[in-house]
Amino acid sequence: MSDDQSGVVNPEVAPENKESVLHVATKIIEPALQKALAESRKEATDQEVVSALANCYAGLLVDLMGRKAAATFLQGHAVHLMALEEGAVTDYKQ
Repeated sequence: MSDDQSGVVNPEVAPENKESVLHVATKIIEPALQKALAESRKEATDQEVVSALANCYAGLLVDLMGRKAAATFLQGHAVHLMALEEGAVTDYKQ
């Protein structure tokens, strides 16, 4: 891990294969999440479903990376989302 000038710890991450990430996201994870979200909407409001999804995602990141690395990773997601043009995140159109 390295520290940038702001004092935020940035985990060293291996380069990703964008095609592999896109395939896993769109062909495996997103369909399963869509199914789970459809089922969840039968039992909770949209806001409750979004909160539950965010809690699950954050928990998975903490389990995989640890709390500090997960927080840094989420900060990177926020910056990435703000940099994208309108459209689906999985489009990889930037």
